[in-house]
Amino acid sequence: MRGSSSTATSDEVSMAPWQRVAAALVAAGWGANQFAPMLLVYRAERGLTEQMVTGIFASYVGGLVPALLLSAWWSQRHGKRPMLRVSTVLMLVGSILLLMGADAPWLLFAGRVVGGVGIGFAMGPGTAWVKELSTDGPPGTGARRAALALTAGFALGPLVSGLLAQWLPGPLHLTYAVHLVVQTLATALVWNAPEVDPGDHPTPTVARVVHTVTQPWFLRTVLLTAPWVFGCASVSFAVMPSVIGPLPGLPRIAAAGALAGLTLGTSVLLQPSMKRWASAHTTRVTAVGLAVTAVGMGLATAAALAPAWWWLPLIAVVLGSAHGLVLVGTMTTVELRTPAELLAATTAITYCLTYIGFLSPYLIAVLSLAGPAWLALAAGAGIALITTAWLAGQRHPTT
Repeated sequence: MRGSSSTATSDEVSMAPWQRVAAALVAAGWGANQFAPMLLVYRAERGLTEQMVTGIFASYVGGLVPALLLSAWWSQRHGKRPMLRVSTVLMLVGSILLLMGADAPWLLFAGRVVGGVGIGFAMGPGTAWVKELSTDGPPGTGARRAALALTAGFALGPLVSGLLAQWLPGPLHLTYAVHLVVQTLATALVWNAPEVDPGDHPTPTVARVVHTVTQPWFLRTVLLTAPWVFGCASVSFAVMPSVIGPLPGLPRIAAAGALAGLTLGTSVLLQPSMKRWASAHTTRVTAVGLAVTAVGMGLATAAALAPAWWWLPLIAVVLGSAHGLVLVGTMTTVELRTPAELLAATTAITYCLTYIGFLSPYLIAVLSLAGPAWLALAAGAGIALITTAWLAGQRHPTT
């Protein structure tokens, strides 16, 4: 059987099987987020308009969402390893297209869409695969490990690309070349990783998945909170730099990458400490995350009223902590409450909900047309506070 096969290559690798899959998630997250600091480079060196680079940046969501949903069903029939193999190849192709697109914006669009499909194929099946291989810990261990790996990749991508683009030559090529090396290593690690469940299951019906995601536990602790995962993070590194304005004397490209790295890096550092608590008190973890979000949005409001550069790292740490708490609480809830055969599909839908949060910069920008930015940020703090109170009032402290 496909799931019981073991190759010499697998035996020679000293890493635990779940770590090999996690490495692929790190590389995919790296490739998905490496483009963020490059927006400034394409504006400066190629004269692309803000609308053009913003469109390129957002285009990968067009590949991500359908890939997330498709991979959830496909992996049930054909296993998770084939999906991760396709993902790693697509992530390689995506970075090659970006590397070739320095003077061809259409290649940049294509690279972002292909990369979106690549990470979409990785997130749901990869999370479920890490869960299956995580037999050495309490319930919820697999979800936390997968979330940690993805977040680490999301943090490393912009941090490294920002540093490379700021101080080394050939920024429009070197950034993607480095990711190609990282992705190649991850591809080698995951290619023959052991698969506990090789698939061959009946594809979950849409009706069963819909039934799961319309249960009260999903609606009140996932649907309500998942958009805050990237909502709070994107406020930190996509909204606040423009709200505070230019930072004299600071390297702009490296600072943009460092801010994204600090936000998501804080999340990475925080997540392991929530191991036992998250398994027993998922709702409380999410509620604390929303409370921290409210604090972070309050600080962002204060920063908009009294701009200063030192607000940026402070807000990044607070909202990065909120990101980690809400992500772990949400994903652990999904793992603990979802039947195994529906986990990939439910995880995919949950990740789609988290990506709604990337609309927060656009929403704040639209609201800012009608009034000052601090009003929109204060409204976000208020909504987070109300959501915290709602979660705290739920009588399901262990689910």
